[in-house]
Amino acid sequence: MKIKTIAALLSCWVVLLCLPGCGRKPHAGRYKIALVHSYEAGYPDAGRTREMLSDALARRGISCDFREYFLDCDDLLPAKEEERCSDFIDDFTRWGARLVAVLDDQALYSLMACGNPRLHDLPVVFGGVNYPNRKLLERYPNVTGYADAPDYLNTIRMVERIMGKSRVCVINRNSVLDRFIWDDLTGQLRGKGYEIYCGQIGMHVSVHRGLSSALPPAASGMSGENERFDTTAIVRLNGDSISLTQMAWTGHGSRTLCLFTRREFIAVHSANFFRNPCFETVNEGFGMSDYALGGYFAPLETQLDDMAQGIAERLRGGTPDRQVRYCAKRYVVNWHVLQRYGIPLSRIPKEYTVMYIPFTERYRYTLLYIATLSGLLLLLLIVFLIRSLSVERRRKREAQHSLRYEHETLTLAISGSSTYVWRLEGEGIICDPHFYDLIRHPRERITLDEIIHFLHPDDRERFYRSYRASENVHTHKGHYRFDFTGGGYEWWELRYSTLPATASGGRHIITGLLQNIQDVKDHEEELIQARRLAEHAELKQSFLNNMSHEIRTPLNAIAGFANLLVYDPELSETEKREYAGIIDTNTKLLLKLVDDVLQLSRMETANMSFDLRRESVRHLLEAVYRTHSVLIKPPLEFIADFPAEDAFVHADRMRLTQVVTNFLNNAGKFTSEGHIRLGYVRLPATREVSIYVEDTGIGIPQEEREMIFARFYKRSEFSQGVGLGLPICKVIVERLGGRIEVKSQVGRGSRFTVVLPCAE
Repeated sequence: MKIKTIAALLSCWVVLLCLPGCGRKPHAGRYKIALVHSYEAGYPDAGRTREMLSDALARRGISCDFREYFLDCDDLLPAKEEERCSDFIDDFTRWGARLVAVLDDQALYSLMACGNPRLHDLPVVFGGVNYPNRKLLERYPNVTGYADAPDYLNTIRMVERIMGKSRVCVINRNSVLDRFIWDDLTGQLRGKGYEIYCGQIGMHVSVHRGLSSALPPAASGMSGENERFDTTAIVRLNGDSISLTQMAWTGHGSRTLCLFTRREFIAVHSANFFRNPCFETVNEGFGMSDYALGGYFAPLETQLDDMAQGIAERLRGGTPDRQVRYCAKRYVVNWHVLQRYGIPLSRIPKEYTVMYIPFTERYRYTLLYIATLSGLLLLLLIVFLIRSLSVERRRKREAQHSLRYEHETLTLAISGSSTYVWRLEGEGIICDPHFYDLIRHPRERITLDEIIHFLHPDDRERFYRSYRASENVHTHKGHYRFDFTGGGYEWWELRYSTLPATASGGRHIITGLLQNIQDVKDHEEELIQARRLAEHAELKQSFLNNMSHEIRTPLNAIAGFANLLVYDPELSETEKREYAGIIDTNTKLLLKLVDDVLQLSRMETANMSFDLRRESVRHLLEAVYRTHSVLIKPPLEFIADFPAEDAFVHADRMRLTQVVTNFLNNAGKFTSEGHIRLGYVRLPATREVSIYVEDTGIGIPQEEREMIFARFYKRSEFSQGVGLGLPICKVIVERLGGRIEVKSQVGRGSRFTVVLPCAE
């Protein structure tokens, strides 16, 4: 019962979630359906019927709102039933119902018999009807549905297969429906080998012989324990005249049971007087009571599913091919009643359907298999965890042994060198004991102020930055000058690693090493000096080699053509003027070479003065453009790309003009067609200005872009110049606080850019 109660509560909860709240208007697309019950409000199957019908409609895509009507037929006379049904019709017509769903015989009969003409205007679908009134149905072609005609013969045979030969009592009154049921029952059983008794207690009528005689109770086989029957006897108990005492005495027999043929007050409560389970020929209350074992009929689930199919068909405009269709019957047994009466499942034939089996019982062996498998898996997991724990413990022991070995090795290594271990705690550090001995300090925390006292003044700001970033930097290595012994500053390497704080809110853990690297620094300085001497010697030799080559070329030309002018009297005037021009050109080239060398030398020795002023970039470049627009001849196009907004820089006008002019001269040498573009761009994000010269020349390969700023480097040995222009430009720009950027693509051209800071 607890399982059934929980299941009912869960079902109600699901229905409350699915149905609209009280008082709210129905959602668009929902159908209004009037649901008419034959019995009183709150009868056992009422809530279950509504929920199951709603679910069956939802499976067919029908969303609906129900308004329920309860006829309470057990307490009303026929005239009152018809009057009440007429009121029902008026009410759900005003409500705007799209369809009427009717449950059971009495509600269907009274709705059609009341004569309210409005019933003709609505589609009506009925279900759970055992004896549909054919004459009334002919008057209402809009009424269609599903019937479940009782099959008494197969139900009695089901009783015999489960309970054996028995006395089967039928509670039957004198109403029109009861008399119709008894006639149908006797008609189905007549000639099938059953004894049928009709009348009051102590009286019987033999249907087979057509005789009526009075027999004492013992002769009729209706009393006593351990009864035995050779033939199943069907006994009609008149519910209008039988007393409770007679009912209790009748149901006490060990082979006596009750067969329900309809739902009415006396029949429902008479089950309490029978010691054996009851059977049903209709589905009224099946699954809700704990005394109805089963029967041969269409269960409520089947009836409501068929009824939902008919409702969906009518709502969608369909018309059934038959006004009355019959539900499929099954032999059904209630599992809970089997348990109550201790009837084993082995007595239930295989073709019978056992309903309402709990999940744990239905899948007992599956659950047992799962539980066994889970237990084995749990056992294997425990074994695995135990083995893993054993392996982990062994690994930890080995790791601890390795750590002890490494600790001893590290201790020996540190003790023999100028390396000391330290750890940051709070605002100070805790050091290796040997370090305390070195600085003659008590073996306690060394504060930050004490560390700063040992530090060289020039390194303190850098040390502070490193200290402030220690919690955000994973590792750090820096070189600082300390005087720990009073013998002068020496270079020490400070390195540390930072472990992040734990999730519980602990502080970062910072630990590191302090190592004296003065010997390394001394050796490094010696190597630097040696390298500088070697580079200086190499530069001198390279300079002499390049100068001898660059000077020899123009001198040879000057000497050679001068000799021709002096010793060759046959030269024409044109040849003399040509040779004199060559001598003049090489003389100027030689003077330019000497001037560039002297200029480069003065720049490197800082002997060249720069006249820095606030200069307009636009005005400077406009002057350069005017000068070179005459020198750059077609087919080259010389383009000025000057934005409307001016830019200002602190620069030496003559030196900056020299740099831009050099870029333009180089562009002219290596560009035969296309254009040369001169322009500038302001860079607000970096507060800089970019002055550029762009050409469509031969371009510079990637590997040569750094070499072009080397002294005496020329892309072509046959080109004019000595290879000092770009080195001089680089020195000038660096002296102005800027930089040179080069972008180039072979065959597409180059772009040389001078980037200078803007003047405030």
